[in-house]
Amino acid sequence: FEAPWEPDHRLVRVAIAGRAVPMADLPSRNLVFLIDVSGSMQGPDRLPWVKRGLVELARSLRARDRVAIVVYAGASGVVLEPTAGDRQDEIVSALERLEAGGSTAGAEGIRLAYRVARRHFDPKGINRVVLATDGDFNVGVTSRSDLLELIEEERESGVFLSVLGFGRG
Repeated sequence: FEAPWEPDHRLVRVAIAGRAVPMADLPSRNLVFLIDVSGSMQGPDRLPWVKRGLVELARSLRARDRVAIVVYAGASGVVLEPTAGDRQDEIVSALERLEAGGSTAGAEGIRLAYRVARRHFDPKGINRVVLATDGDFNVGVTSRSDLLELIEEERESGVFLSVLGFGRG
C-alpha cells in the first residue's frame, strides 16, 4: 500500500499468531499494569488507547488471576492494589479514572511496579509487569543503559516485563 504521508513509501502489514492455549490450561496471572500518565500521554492515540486495551485484557481475567495498577508521571503511585480477576468492574473503573498530566519519572514507576509484583509473586503462575508508555522518560533515571540494567536485575526475581508502545514519533 502507498504510505499516505509519502507516495514513494510502501506500507506492509505483518501478522503473527501464536499457538492458542485454552484459558483453563493457563496458569494464574499476577499482573501489574504500569501506566505512563504523564503529559505526553494526553494525545488521542495514547492514554485512551492504553485504557481501551487494558480494559479488554481485564475482561479476560479469571478469579485466580490478580491485577494491580501502578501509574507514574511526576511521581508514582498504586491506583489499584492487587485485585482478583473476577472483580472486573473495580479494575475497569480504576482504568477509566486515569488522566494524563505532569513530567515522566518512569524508572520510579518501574521500581514500584516490580515491588508490587514481587509482593504477590506466584511461583506457579505468570508474574509480569505490563508497561504502557510513549517512551518519554525525562525525570530520574533516563539513560537507556541504566533502565536496561534495572530491568535485567528485576528479571532475576522471576517477574518479567512487557512493554507496549503508544503514540507516534
